[in-house]
Amino acid sequence: MSHRMKTSRFASALMALGFLACGGEPDELPVPGVQTQEILGGGVAARYELPHQVRLHVTGAFTCGGTLIRAGWVVTAAHCVQGVTPASMRVYAGDLRLGAVEADEQYRAVSRKVMHPSYDGSAHDVALLQLAQPFNLSQAVQTLTLPDAPAPMGVPYVASGWGRTQTALTSDALKRVNLSITSTATCRDLVGSDYVNGAMLCTAPSTTANVCTKDDGGPLAFNGKLYGIVSAFGSSQCNTFSMFTNVATYTPWIRSVINGT
Repeated sequence: MSHRMKTSRFASALMALGFLACGGEPDELPVPGVQTQEILGGGVAARYELPHQVRLHVTGAFTCGGTLIRAGWVVTAAHCVQGVTPASMRVYAGDLRLGAVEADEQYRAVSRKVMHPSYDGSAHDVALLQLAQPFNLSQAVQTLTLPDAPAPMGVPYVASGWGRTQTALTSDALKRVNLSITSTATCRDLVGSDYVNGAMLCTAPSTTANVCTKDDGGPLAFNGKLYGIVSAFGSSQCNTFSMFTNVATYTPWIRSVINGT
């Protein structure tokens, strides 16, 4: 069986528990008796604070987050768009609330989807969406830079999204939270035998600060650069570590696609 077609035991377990929400039903219900959490320890993003943050809608329903890296290109998690046609997708930028049409809001159709060729159901969880028309860049809509060096340790990363809250499947307001990442050795220990060197970043286990389901595909950023893409969660309550695609590993591939080389 090829590496591309393989589904890891880790990914299978996550999908069975509903952690990779964007690859499943967009309106899946919480497990009875399990308290789901909002972005823990975070708060509502201020207007113009996160102009690179976008969200993906599939057949009209919000499913995942994403990051604007060029006016006409979005990067997200591959599991968010696996089996999804470009024609069924819309990307929204420039707004803070799901339930309101705001003055800065823009949306675009998707003309092309590019999955990483080594995506196997867990590792290499990155995909690119080319928009049918570039966004109009403004104070509310801006791009985030790709990193040319590994993610630094000991700095406050910002993760963001409209993921689940304690009382709803999504947050109406865009939320943000500061997170720290672990060492490679710790990430390997957390993920176990399905860890792929260089492909993943892990956040330090925490019960008070985390992302959660439907934050998938969204950014982990620091100092104007995109270092991570929300990929998977260590528990159904989102009260331990989370996994992010390590963007620095994929910068050359991303640039080759968007530059047409």
